[in-house]
Amino acid sequence: MSSISTRISEATISRRQFTLGATLAGAGLVLPLRQAQVFAAHHDFSGLDLPTLDVTVTASGYEGIPETLEAGRYLVTVNSGEDVGEFGGGASFIQPAGMTGDEFVAMLGEMGPPSEGQAAATPMDAGAAEASPPAEEMRPPPFLYESIMAGGVFAGAGESAQIVIDLTPGSWVAWGDDPEAPQAPVVFEVTGEMPAELVEPGSAATLTMSEYAIEVIAGELTTGSYVVKIDNIGAQPHFIGWFKVPDGLTAEQIQTVLDEEEQAMMTGTPPVYSDLNPEEDIVPVTFSGTQSGGTSQWIQVADIEAGTHAMLCFFPDISDGAPHANHGMYTVVEIAG
Repeated sequence: MSSISTRISEATISRRQFTLGATLAGAGLVLPLRQAQVFAAHHDFSGLDLPTLDVTVTASGYEGIPETLEAGRYLVTVNSGEDVGEFGGGASFIQPAGMTGDEFVAMLGEMGPPSEGQAAATPMDAGAAEASPPAEEMRPPPFLYESIMAGGVFAGAGESAQIVIDLTPGSWVAWGDDPEAPQAPVVFEVTGEMPAELVEPGSAATLTMSEYAIEVIAGELTTGSYVVKIDNIGAQPHFIGWFKVPDGLTAEQIQTVLDEEEQAMMTGTPPVYSDLNPEEDIVPVTFSGTQSGGTSQWIQVADIEAGTHAMLCFFPDISDGAPHANHGMYTVVEIAG
């Protein structure tokens, strides 16, 4: 896993959210296009006429998720308990393909966290002697490329966060985006049909993800706090890791860091940086939960500062298992003060 991605662990967002890219994936069922009602405000989700789902994340599970929900677009609020750990907790939503929600949960149990007293592997630690497995061995199970992943939201311990996502008919699982997450996943059924008209939250900007690009296609990224819409228009699953980086950072410098980290992963040695050092120079801003192709979600970003920002996707590619960033899926954005 790239050291760029692990910078998330120094904020209120756990590194666990990025390890999903090396473990699991979801993908490519394109949802039908529907006429939308656009909500005017774009600074937050207040006043939206949407059904709500309020989820409390505890140290071991989730509270507030009913056994059944009606299909529709939901305003999801995640409340992270004080006991969830220093990085907080979150909930993401997946509709597994080719299996029931219970079967998916059983599969996660087989992939569960290390047993008590067993340390997780840390090949990038100083003095590591073994190289990481080839990228192709880290590709997600094929069935997950056919699953629907609607996104998710994470909150720091004792804090809350919100997103807007679509929950289509079928069997869904709320989980921590990682087989090693301590929270037990919850299976729930979504019934009925998607409404013919869906309220669309107002947003200050729209970002698109595709193979292999992240682009701002509408609106403008500015300083402050506001809502951003994220569309996955690609065939593979994607997410965005958003970072504040040194002013004037170039795409070429990002590529150099990625190349240096890839070499380190192949050799099992700590990376040696020729220029930018992610551990010192990169500050995490936020991340968007993993989305399948054809899905949209709306996230809130807060306290965006002026300067240079970078956005990358580390999801493993379906062809070779390498993170999408290694295929050039990153962009640099200048935000004016």
